[in-house]
Amino acid sequence: MSGTDSGLPELEEPCDACNGTGDAPPATPYEPRASLNCPKCKGHTLAPTEAGQKLIEFIKRRFNLPEREAHRSLFG
Repeated sequence: MSGTDSGLPELEEPCDACNGTGDAPPATPYEPRASLNCPKCKGHTLAPTEAGQKLIEFIKRRFNLPEREAHRSLFG
């Protein structure tokens, strides 16, 4: 087996929402951003491909990982 051929399809690709920068664009030029990170790639500059998303879903099911809470309380 060669060093780069893992037998798996590509699992990540440059994020198309932020053009691979990881930064969230402001809603308008004069409006501050709600978050500094891109909402799609979460600031990682890469986003999962369809195969990558399927792998993520498999791992969540296999290891019974709960979804992260979108909003947490101040004390929780």
